[in-house]
Amino acid sequence: MTTVPNLKPPAQVAGLTTLDKNLFKKNITVPCLILKNVKISSVLPFVKNYLLKIENFKPVCNVTTGESHVYFNPEIIGAFSDLPPETQKLLNDLCVQLELKPLTLNYENFSIEGVFRAVLPPNVEGMSSFTKVGHIVHVNLREHLVPFKDIIGQVLFDKVPNCRTVVNKVGSIDNTYRNFQMEVLRGENDTQTHVRENKCVFEFDFAKVYWNSRLCTEHERIVNMIESGDVVFDVFAGVGPFSVPLARKKCQVFANDLNPESFKWLNHNFKINKVGENYFKSYNKDGREFILGEVKELLPKFSAKNVFILMNLPALAVDFLTTFVDLFSNDELPEFGKHPVVVVYCFAKGEDFINIAKKSLCEKIGRNVEEKITDVFRVRTTAKFWSKITYGNEKIPALALNPKNSVMGKNKKKLNSVFKVAGAKSLKLKAKAKAVKSELKQINNKNKAKITEIDKELVNLQEKVRNSTGDQKKETKNKTKLPSRQNVTKEVGEKSQDTLKQLNAMQL
Repeated sequence: MTTVPNLKPPAQVAGLTTLDKNLFKKNITVPCLILKNVKISSVLPFVKNYLLKIENFKPVCNVTTGESHVYFNPEIIGAFSDLPPETQKLLNDLCVQLELKPLTLNYENFSIEGVFRAVLPPNVEGMSSFTKVGHIVHVNLREHLVPFKDIIGQVLFDKVPNCRTVVNKVGSIDNTYRNFQMEVLRGENDTQTHVRENKCVFEFDFAKVYWNSRLCTEHERIVNMIESGDVVFDVFAGVGPFSVPLARKKCQVFANDLNPESFKWLNHNFKINKVGENYFKSYNKDGREFILGEVKELLPKFSAKNVFILMNLPALAVDFLTTFVDLFSNDELPEFGKHPVVVVYCFAKGEDFINIAKKSLCEKIGRNVEEKITDVFRVRTTAKFWSKITYGNEKIPALALNPKNSVMGKNKKKLNSVFKVAGAKSLKLKAKAKAVKSELKQINNKNKAKITEIDKELVNLQEKVRNSTGDQKKETKNKTKLPSRQNVTKEVGEKSQDTLKQLNAMQL
């Protein structure tokens, strides 16, 4: 029995802590179609599902004038008989041969996830994901992966497009300015970068400010929720992921951040995004000082407008809510035509995140304000649950919101800067999906082939009828009844439905 060659890196790379590209060299044999004086376009539609698709390799290539080679994935096609009968007939008619060709795989041919699965220990959690912030690739290595940080950094540096720096987070975000210590694993020690989000450009020094690419959908959700002309107080604005796009849509924005570095880049980002100065004003203050000062002073002026107070500091924002308690005396309390909304972020560790978040909020404020909480929304899951709470205190009633699903919601949105590294389970599901998809393609090809054959027979029959004489028309003729295109389509459609049911059963 012939052993099917696998496309994984060789076993000898397991446990490597320093990259040695030579150890990834692997010789295999793969099925290859030899096309001589045959147009690739006449064959490719029937075999494209079986092509050998690996990194930095072209499965279809011109060898010499008049000769082309088409390489198949050996895990799908091992011999000519593995191809559908219709495809076999087509290739035989074109005198196309299938041969086994030697092929050498190198480090450049293996994907990031393929290398990590081969190198890292199989019995522990591997590299689950990484994020890209401009030219910087950012990882959070667990303790058991620290011995492999050199090879992890090198692989990401080599294989992530436009990567110039790979950094690893050291410690947690627990300082005053929300940035974290990091070590450069590979590349330039250059952490000043730029990213694009919500049709805006943001420039900053990643080592000195807080930026999380995983929150781009949450930023977009809030920006879309707030209308042009609304008023926004951004208590912990950072470099402006909320404030800048809101000011661009002509909201009146008052943005604050305690970190001098964030304040510098916040103003810079307002400028490079050409935000009119009449739509924003920035402050470099402590959050409490900003609430007790600017928020209290300006709220009465906007009592007839929609006002949103954003508090995106999940580790500490709940502690700042006490500042709103008795912010105005009874004599000072404005007559709000539209009630302001406080949007506060917090961590909630546990499955019942809604009640955990509500309880934490009430305990911090020192009174039961559950009736004032108009919505609790889970933004995303980290090592803890991060829940978003919209809250209005006794003096500032809340406006009910209608949030949409976000990163961890039902309508998931792919984040271009966040990369998942597939695990064993997801790879098995992908393999099943690939097989079913291939079956659907084969059914579709069969359908097309049958329809083409029927069309040819109909054309021939029409030609015979035209050439028939009047006397011949009187004679009784035995005619073969041809299947209609409708019946063929129906028959193949039923097979397609069965295959689709397999897809649904796998919940792909």
